[in-house]
Amino acid sequence: MRRIRNLMLVLALVLAGGATSAQVLAEVALAPAIASQLFPPVSWPSGSLRAVGADADALIARLPGNAEWRDWEVYTATGLAATLEPALTYGVERDLLVQGLFRSETTTTTVGAERHTRVVFSDGANQRALLYVIRSGHELIWLVARGR
Repeated sequence: MRRIRNLMLVLALVLAGGATSAQVLAEVALAPAIASQLFPPVSWPSGSLRAVGADADALIARLPGNAEWRDWEVYTATGLAATLEPALTYGVERDLLVQGLFRSETTTTTVGAERHTRVVFSDGANQRALLYVIRSGHELIWLVARGR
């Protein structure tokens, strides 16, 4: 991990310049921080949008095929933060890509007033991850899990 971190920092210094340097450095610093976690494949900074408790467990229980996955993490955003859906889901996909997992399956369904998007990532061998996004009005919920 240390080699990856050092390589990314050198890359950031080479690429950084002008107004973009802070953004590049922040992205480069975030990737090793995420990669250093034991699980999940994706992790947000402490105190971020992570949801825990009975409501999160109930949400996981209602998802089709939830028994195929483990190590669930649930995140939520409402109001203005929910409009950042493309950026938030891109961040998850980027972090999974860094771990060698590529998008292998995407399905979108409508359940009542909610839009459900299920994205499965795979390394082509035995490692899998799931990104499940639920969008309803001004509420966004995304779940990340690892395959059993």
